[in-house]
Amino acid sequence: MYEAAKTVVLTFLVLVSIVLTFVLWTYHPKYDVLQNDEYVQNVSVSNTQVDPAMIVQPSQLLFHKNNAHYGIVQEEEANQILKEIKKWSIDDFENISDTIPKGKFLSFLHEKERLELVYPDSIPIDVYRSIFQIEDKGIKHISFDRIIIPLANKDELSIYFISTEKRRVYKAIATDVSLSEINKLAMELDEYPRYFPYVINETKQIFLPEKEVTMNRLQYYTDELDSDKFKEALFSDPSFVKKDLITFGEEYTDGSRLMDVDFLQRMLLYVNPAARTLNGSENQKSDHLIQKSIDFVNEHGGWTDMYRFARWNEDERTVVFRLIVNNHPVFNEYGMSEIVQIWGSSDLVKYQRPLFRLEVPDRVNVPRTLLSGHEVIKKIEMMEGFKKELVKDIVVGYELIKDPEREKVIILEPSWFCLYGQTWKKIPLDDQEKEQDSKKRGGNVSGLE
Repeated sequence: MYEAAKTVVLTFLVLVSIVLTFVLWTYHPKYDVLQNDEYVQNVSVSNTQVDPAMIVQPSQLLFHKNNAHYGIVQEEEANQILKEIKKWSIDDFENISDTIPKGKFLSFLHEKERLELVYPDSIPIDVYRSIFQIEDKGIKHISFDRIIIPLANKDELSIYFISTEKRRVYKAIATDVSLSEINKLAMELDEYPRYFPYVINETKQIFLPEKEVTMNRLQYYTDELDSDKFKEALFSDPSFVKKDLITFGEEYTDGSRLMDVDFLQRMLLYVNPAARTLNGSENQKSDHLIQKSIDFVNEHGGWTDMYRFARWNEDERTVVFRLIVNNHPVFNEYGMSEIVQIWGSSDLVKYQRPLFRLEVPDRVNVPRTLLSGHEVIKKIEMMEGFKKELVKDIVVGYELIKDPEREKVIILEPSWFCLYGQTWKKIPLDDQEKEQDSKKRGGNVSGLE
């Protein structure tokens, strides 16, 4: 009896041991997924948050009246016009491109009395939806770089969305229209600078001031941005990030991503090579790339100065925002006036930006007189190898220069600039300035050659 009981107990213990061993081998504990992406939302470089209407704005506002052209250059007046248009309800888009005779495209845009909003690049319709009250849900996957508004005292208007590159014209109906501010400015056009058209081809012309332009040379004391805050915002888990001192800068990496801080140019470069993978479905969402780029900078408070949308490349998934001062664009050969983003399938591949903000303006402003638009055209057309078809835009702006004697001072020098091919180039005023630019850039002449 005793032996039988002993055998039963031993058998039971062996079975229990087998069961426990099996459970141990097959047990998979449940772990909570770490949401590391929340770092971007929780870390802020500044307290500034902006909406797309502040970032995506016309680069030029023009009145066309009695075969004359006038430019609105003051930011306050431009904002009054945009504020009025944002109140309108815009609906019933219709493609009327085929109704415009060949060779009549430019005359259609600027006939009679019209207001023209010129944007720096083609803007997808979904971005316009976030700026204006566009009710038509049927229009999709199309971009425009101009808006034409006839000047008429009506509460309903036909307005036109234009793609100059693709020669497309869409007519839309605007209701709840008030033109009080716009007509007020239209009655005082003699007070505004006159412009003339420089025709590039049958669908594109650039408007330039007829007379010389006077602007002040500006100086700003700057404030450095905290690179550690960008580290906290850009890396999935900052606790794994290693920091190294390198020549003239710092380098942060977690083994797969890299953030480089350049002390000389006061620039930040973040790269994430693993995000380069693309697929077909993601390419179809390129319409949202501009909004995605604005949201990304908003998430870490990266709008530390006044930046505006400058251009984008749908194929390369690149979006560029440019520094704006006194309603004029700012240029720098090293990228110190740009925020650049390159996107992969869903994540950011590259993020490059200045690591400073313009803080206090210097009271010493020196007036500069720039060439008229006619003189600028003569100058660039005389340059060796010049090809008119490569001219994309010509503007008055500022060249951002580091003060050689004061580390924290930035100089903004007024000048003419030309977008030639895919590159913005400064147009030297004379041979002496051309030679100075060549020396300053180590022999690379700042021209269109």
